[in-house]
Amino acid sequence: MNDRNKARVLFFSYLAVLIATENVYSFMLFNSFLAYAALEISYLLPLFRPKSKGEWPASLLVYLLFLLMSPNVFYIVTDLIHLNFFSFRYTAGLVVREWWNFSLLVTGVLLAIFYYVTMVRVIRNLLAGSRWSGIILFLFVILQSVGIFIGRFLRFHSVHLFTEPFALLREFLNAITRDALIFISLITVLQLLIIWIFATTPKENAHE
Repeated sequence: MNDRNKARVLFFSYLAVLIATENVYSFMLFNSFLAYAALEISYLLPLFRPKSKGEWPASLLVYLLFLLMSPNVFYIVTDLIHLNFFSFRYTAGLVVREWWNFSLLVTGVLLAIFYYVTMVRVIRNLLAGSRWSGIILFLFVILQSVGIFIGRFLRFHSVHLFTEPFALLREFLNAITRDALIFISLITVLQLLIIWIFATTPKENAHE
């Protein structure tokens, strides 16, 4: 089974479990859908690589849509903060409900990391042969971090870039502080670490 089909099976299985069971992480339904949608859009990128001037408008639209949706993938990793819904006082005894919800949330995060790694591999294949591939991928990672900051702390969604672009930009510029830059840097490092550990291809390893 290739990675795309594996992602599909895992996505629909995870949603089915969330819908069919009692849990406090119902928001993972929407977040997981956005992450999976971004992955599926990434698979369209090679199909919309422009080969003539007439193809540029459609290509730009798809690539822009992907850039707007893509932060939703790694955003789920930050959902780990919602483990604070439970006290996890393990010294007082085992509470199965806590660990069931723990398992559900961590599963969603692991799936998001899988989507992210798969998405990065698609981008690397798209940029194969370009002398600027490393720089473009690094800029992409930084944009992910900025998008995650905007979504997590300013509570804007991707659609607000179309409906409230100036308000979003104003809020973002006002929110740029030392702590904001530290957060963006930390998320960037986490992404680069995951790319280095999981998204390195066997061919790249062979050159080392």
